[in-house]
Amino acid sequence: MNNMENKTKSGEKLKSIRVENVCFAYPGMKIVLENISFEAAEGEHISIVGPNGSGKSTLFQILAGFLTPASGRVLLGGGNIAGMSPSERARRLSFVPQDINADFPFSCLELVLMALYPHRPRLMFTGEADIELARTLMIETGVWRFAEKNIMSLSGGERQRVIITRALLQVEGASSGGEGSILLLDEAMSALDIAARIDMMKLLSQHASRGRFTVLGIHHDLYTAYRFSSRVIALNHGVIAASGNPRQVFTSSFFQDVFSVKAEILGEKGFVVHDSVPVSGAASRFPAPPLV
Repeated sequence: MNNMENKTKSGEKLKSIRVENVCFAYPGMKIVLENISFEAAEGEHISIVGPNGSGKSTLFQILAGFLTPASGRVLLGGGNIAGMSPSERARRLSFVPQDINADFPFSCLELVLMALYPHRPRLMFTGEADIELARTLMIETGVWRFAEKNIMSLSGGERQRVIITRALLQVEGASSGGEGSILLLDEAMSALDIAARIDMMKLLSQHASRGRFTVLGIHHDLYTAYRFSSRVIALNHGVIAASGNPRQVFTSSFFQDVFSVKAEILGEKGFVVHDSVPVSGAASRFPAPPLV
C-alpha cells in the first residue's frame, strides 16, 4: 500500500496545492504580493477575499502558471508548477478568469465537452459515457436546456454558468483519473443573480467534498463566501491579512481593517454592513482629477 493510500484510508486529506513565500512585482512597479504562503487540501472550498488592488487576481495568475513569482514557489500535487507544461497543468488545474471570451460558434454542449481534451490523447471525447457525464453536470448547474444553443446567444450570467460547468468537468475528469486537481474561479460568478450564485456555491462545495479536488474562488460577494466556504483567505496590500473559518475571520474589526466598512456580526445569520469608515486621507479613496 503506497503513501497516498495510507493517507486516504487514515482520513487525512491530501494537499492539492502549496504556496510557499511567493513574492511578485510587475516591472517598474512596487511589490504586488509579499511572502504569500498557504496550503489547501482536497475537498476544501476556499474563498479569496480582499479590496480592489489587493493582489487577488495576480495571485491566481501565479497559481495557474501564467505568471512566475519573483521568489517563492507553487507546488501542485508536489510538483513545482513553474516546471509543468501547459498540457500537464491543464490535466491538474482548471482556471476561469474574470473576463470570458465567448466569441466562438460552438454549442454549449460542445463547449463543455472540450473540458475533457486535456485528459484524452486525441480530440475523441464524444463517447456515451462522456456525454452522460457532461449532461449530468449541465443539469446540476441548470444549463442543460442550453445544450444545443450557440454559446454567443446566451446572457452573461448564463455564459458564466456554462463556463463554470466546463471547468467543473475538467477537474472531475482529473479526479476520475486518480489525480487531485484545482478549480480556480476569478470572480467567475460576478454576472450570476443571487439565487444562481447561492446554488453554484453549494454545488461546488458538494462536488469538492465528495471528490478529489479543491475549489479556490475570488469573491467580492462576502455573504456567499461567509455562508458556503470552508475557509477564507483575506488579502490586503499584497499580504495575507487573515485566514481561517469565515465565522472566526469575519469580525467587526476585520471589516474595518481590511474593507474600511462598519459591520455588525449576527452570528450564524451572517453580518450587516452599515457604512464605510473614514480612512486617513479619505479623499484619496476616489481621488478627483487635477484642475486644468
